[in-house]
Amino acid sequence: MREGLLPAVVIAASSLPAFVLAHAFARERRRLATLLRLAGLAMLAGGAGLAWADGDRARTLAVALGMAVAVNGLGALVLVDALRRRRP
Repeated sequence: MREGLLPAVVIAASSLPAFVLAHAFARERRRLATLLRLAGLAMLAGGAGLAWADGDRARTLAVALGMAVAVNGLGALVLVDALRRRRP
């Protein structure tokens, strides 16, 4: 197995819960479902990017930083959406 392939597969596989949750929220909370789908896609793109980086340190760092910013930004939006819905 290539050096960068295992982390890429793990990252891509870890996007599955986001898609499952998006499916669960699809009818009642469309915005939340859309944000979760986007987070899952960002993780899939991160996995593909890590496979592309193939163990090169500079590429791996660039992909990891980009994925971290995208996923955490979307996570913050999910939190904001949940807090807005919680208010009476």
